[in-house]
Amino acid sequence: MTEDEVNLKVKEWLEKQGYHYKGILNKGKGQVSIPDGNRQVLLDHQGVKDSPIDLVWIEAKGSGVNFSELLEGFIRTVYGIHRGGGNGYLAIPHAEYERLLEQKDFLEAVATTVNGKGTMGLLDVEKDVTIVF
Repeated sequence: MTEDEVNLKVKEWLEKQGYHYKGILNKGKGQVSIPDGNRQVLLDHQGVKDSPIDLVWIEAKGSGVNFSELLEGFIRTVYGIHRGGGNGYLAIPHAEYERLLEQKDFLEAVATTVNGKGTMGLLDVEKDVTIVF
């Protein structure tokens, strides 16, 4: 599954969950920027709900990416939540989801140490399954 296919699944998932979509699939908009002093964190997708107010950040990766790229996407999303608030997911195909679940304890430690329990998760876009740390 290509990253473009994952991106389409993310947009569908956000809309199905009742979020207003903002992100790389909006024409001419590109990634979503989270200000961080003189820098900015760029993530692929943002969803916002009006009632109750809710914000979610999502980074997408396609099939076949190496493990360090998956970790980089996870950590960048954790950092984005830390700077921008809300919750987040790393959206990935099923095989990559299974690979990352082998490191569940590490991922949970990173996510909960930085942002607290229940703020970061994985989204398996092929099986439509999430796990939240």
